[in-house]
Amino acid sequence: MSVLDELKNEQFWTEFLEYKISSENMSTHEERDLRKFISNAEYMPIADNITANHPFPLPQLRELNKKSTNKKRTVFIFDREENFILKAVAYLLNQYDHLFPENLYSFRKDIGVKKAIADLVKNPHITSLYSYKVDIHDYFNSVDTDMILTQLQTVLSNDKRLFDFICGIISEPNVRNKEEIMHCKKGIMAGMPISGFLANLYLKELDEWFAERNIIYARYSDDIIVFAETPELIAEYKQKIKSVLAEKKLEVNCKKEYRTIPGEPWEFLGFSVAVDGIDLAAISLQKMKDKMRRKARALIRWKNRTGACNERAILAFIRHFNRKFYDNPKQHEVTWCRWYFPTITTSKSLHILDEYMVSCIRYIATGKHTKANYNLRYEEIKEFGYRSLVNAYYYYKKTNLL
Repeated sequence: MSVLDELKNEQFWTEFLEYKISSENMSTHEERDLRKFISNAEYMPIADNITANHPFPLPQLRELNKKSTNKKRTVFIFDREENFILKAVAYLLNQYDHLFPENLYSFRKDIGVKKAIADLVKNPHITSLYSYKVDIHDYFNSVDTDMILTQLQTVLSNDKRLFDFICGIISEPNVRNKEEIMHCKKGIMAGMPISGFLANLYLKELDEWFAERNIIYARYSDDIIVFAETPELIAEYKQKIKSVLAEKKLEVNCKKEYRTIPGEPWEFLGFSVAVDGIDLAAISLQKMKDKMRRKARALIRWKNRTGACNERAILAFIRHFNRKFYDNPKQHEVTWCRWYFPTITTSKSLHILDEYMVSCIRYIATGKHTKANYNLRYEEIKEFGYRSLVNAYYYYKKTNLL
């Protein structure tokens, strides 16, 4: 027997659907599409092909632009039906979650970014320690296939069919590039639903080394942070991490490699932790300001092109960010109030964003950055529906809505 047999089980798919709805922020369209896939038993032909050991269909190679940079990232996208199957296999792989130590926070059930930050700051002396943070360059696509398959074979020694299935996918050298078939170095393929489990497994020994020594350490996929009481120890831990990464044929992203001394803020997974509290990381703040700036410029172009009035452009801007920050029931989106508000303990960055958003609204009205922008008073902006992040943050904290 193999867990792959579950792919033909209607009851399993019902359970999988309930899990996806409860644990993820699926859009209405995504939920409806998965329900259709299950109710029409669209999984059966693919499951039959897997049982018959037919090669799994090739993924499509996609080059996606990284926002605010000229760089691209490579992802691998499977067609709709195959993608649902791979998501189900990823769910089945949850049964091996017990193999990972507690200092690993990525792609695990009921474990994630907020728990990582919460666990780290439980240490009352965390801001009095030295830290070293490192990011792995193009982690998923750089994983050595032979190494990960050796590890996977050990883990799946009781399920050869599952191993053979995964092995067939990541050993296949070809991908689709539009209408062509081409060879490509894929690693464990960023974008593939089961790649998260493989990314966790690949550096499992590194996670265990720190866990066994009770060292304050956390990893979320390709992001790693470690703490120590002395600069000598942090240098030792840094060397250990870089040594393991080199053995695994992985490269450090030098632009995202940081060390801090006691008393300095440290950043991890979008948050910044300092003596005076937890705030948004500088990169999280900048990314949101960039989104506001791009949206404001896009609305000015739209206004000029269509002759739309200022009021329509301002209302569109405010609606867009109110959904992003506070509420979007139609899309079931993870909003800022549910993501950041429960974890941060200061409103410093929220105040900066409030000021920047108001300046963008005034910019939309005039198309310029001049003193004349202040002719649009704050009270008028509020009448358009603008909501202050700072006020919302303290309201949610006071009413315990999070």
